Amino acid sequence: MYLSRGFMLCLIFSFILLVGVLYVSANQAYMYGSVEQANQTREWLETERQTITMQSIFVNNFVVSIPMIIPAVGLVPFYIAWHNTGQVIGLLSLAYNVHPSVYIGNLIVLGFTEILAYTFLSAENIYVTMLALLKAGAKERITKQSWKTLIIYLILLLLSAATEGGLS
Repeated sequence: MYLSRGFMLCLIFSFILLVGVLYVSANQAYMYGSVEQANQTREWLETERQTITMQSIFVNNFVVSIPMIIPAVGLVPFYIAWHNTGQVIGLLSLAYNVHPSVYIGNLIVLGFTEILAYTFLSAENIYVTMLALLKAGAKERITKQSWKTLIIYLILLLLSAATEGGLS
């Protein structure tokens, strides 16, 4: 069964982990970043927004997150990139004088499809890893169910790129 109890728990855990990592890293940058660094980040982002396309957003998000298809170790590069995203959010919060929790709250609403895409792929990674460690059917999950997660992930990532591209 695709949406098994274990996978649903991994979805909830992954969403909380994604938001938690974003919040902690954003607050670190907000508290310890300099105003000069924050303004440089704001200027860089405003320059990037002028040339960004839906395709470039999709490709960037795909390249950053696709390592998560590799059980366990694939989480590491993604969560490093996700931590860096939180750092940028913290610096932007400082530059715009908005607390990171408000900034992240808005991002969760506006970028929900992107966060949901990462949630599905992260949850699949964690679930397959747990099944492998417990010798409880990881191979069966990969061959019969994981493709569904990949399709959901790709659709959500495309939707998020279209939304983000329209907002830029």
